[in-house]
Amino acid sequence: MSRFGVQLSPRVKRLAPFFLAGPISGPLLAGVVLNFRDGRPVLGSLYAIALAEVAIFLPLITAKLGLAVL
Repeated sequence: MSRFGVQLSPRVKRLAPFFLAGPISGPLLAGVVLNFRDGRPVLGSLYAIALAEVAIFLPLITAKLGLAVL
């Protein structure tokens, strides 16, 4: 038991560092890293595509639509 009476599961301890990247991109980054590490490159690639869509293309689309409204 920890100091405050709360135990973290091993899964949470394994994923916690990835949440430094953000609440949305963190789990996607964890999916990329952990799936490539575990030998699942296809699933890791799908997570990488989703991460690129969220991190790069979503802000570009939002900016383009925002400028179109102005």
